Amino acid sequence: MSSPRTSQSATATGRDRLRMQPAVDAIMRTLLRSRLHRLLSGKLLVVTVIGRKTGRVYANPVGYAESDGALLIGTAASWRRNLRKDEPVRITWRGRDRLADWEVISSEREIAEPYRIILTQNPTHGRFAGIELDSSGHPDREQLRAAVGRGTVVVRLRPRPLG
Repeated sequence: MSSPRTSQSATATGRDRLRMQPAVDAIMRTLLRSRLHRLLSGKLLVVTVIGRKTGRVYANPVGYAESDGALLIGTAASWRRNLRKDEPVRITWRGRDRLADWEVISSEREIAEPYRIILTQNPTHGRFAGIELDSSGHPDREQLRAAVGRGTVVVRLRPRPLG
């Protein structure tokens, strides 16, 4: 059991991380759009959406995994609510801007396999999502259920060919 001091420390660390996030995101966006993108673009890309109500442009650096020509993003972040039906989303992937078709996977039954792929390729993501792989290499069902309950989804992107 954690002491009140440990709990307060963890809360302060979380607040500090949130306070720093805009600066970290700005650095990531800059790097992912530069010639230095190779340092990060094997695990990160930028998804750019337009706010439904504000019309503001939001460029979000996100982790991804690749599977069968698709890019899988596990997220509970609100940027996905700005994806527009029947419209591709703009991404910066491997240093290039392009369009991608998308789908949101939100049912616990359908999300398990994409999440297995995400966690296999990017184990660090599991710490943020609160999901680990069990001894058989599949997402822990209780943790996955809890994450889906908190609004976690998988966004599957299918990049369109360049040109």
